[in-house]
Amino acid sequence: MAEKHRPADPETVSVSKPVLILLHGFLGSQADWSALIAALPDIECIAIDLPGHGALKQAAIPSLAQFPNWLATELQHRGISPRYHLLGYSLGGRLAMAFAATNPAGLQSLIIENAHPGLITDETKQQRARNDAGWARRFYREPLPDVLADWYQQPVFANLTANERRSLIAARSLNSFTSLTTVLCRYSLARQPDYRDWIKTTTTPVLYLCGTKDSKFQTVGQSLQATAPALQLTLLPGGHNLHRATPDGMAQVIRHWLNTYSGH
Repeated sequence: MAEKHRPADPETVSVSKPVLILLHGFLGSQADWSALIAALPDIECIAIDLPGHGALKQAAIPSLAQFPNWLATELQHRGISPRYHLLGYSLGGRLAMAFAATNPAGLQSLIIENAHPGLITDETKQQRARNDAGWARRFYREPLPDVLADWYQQPVFANLTANERRSLIAARSLNSFTSLTTVLCRYSLARQPDYRDWIKTTTTPVLYLCGTKDSKFQTVGQSLQATAPALQLTLLPGGHNLHRATPDGMAQVIRHWLNTYSGH
């Protein structure tokens, strides 16, 4: 899918050190991981643009059910094998769970950074669907900087400074409003399966990272840990975006995790 947006030749991935695939969040791009990647010189980090973002902002956007096949094709195209780890942030974390739940060959572990495993009740799903539909309409109809100014006022971004908000609004305004609208609709949390049962029973090691200033996802992480004792919950200083706020601290945790679960 959308082959014209990919490199002409597959990337050659070293097998001499752990391989980590990184999936960014909504509005972001592979460039969001640059600070974390710089802090992990001993890890083979491969950051991928999600459909509708970055270099793929004009690409076709698969459905949530189709995404695992899309990512599997992307990894195959890049020559990523035979063993790798997967890290996803926010939307990227939800998509990473969707992929990992298909039991792909070669996946050694899953790292989730502040991402929701899925809504449980019909009421919360309906509420989220209405909320996402409202944002989607705004992204489609209004100037992106105006919508983003309100987007980054949401409680989950409360720890951002005024300068950080301005920087994010400027960077995210380069996105395609039509792609963002489609992404919001197709990847809405309201459409996502609940992955709690999978997390409880999977043999894939799972690390859940959340910020000390992100009370919403602390609660999510603690709830997951209570029902899935094998899941490792780690809190780091910062809010919703840890790889931006504390890349060195996050790198230290990831390095230890990958060294634990990268046996051949």
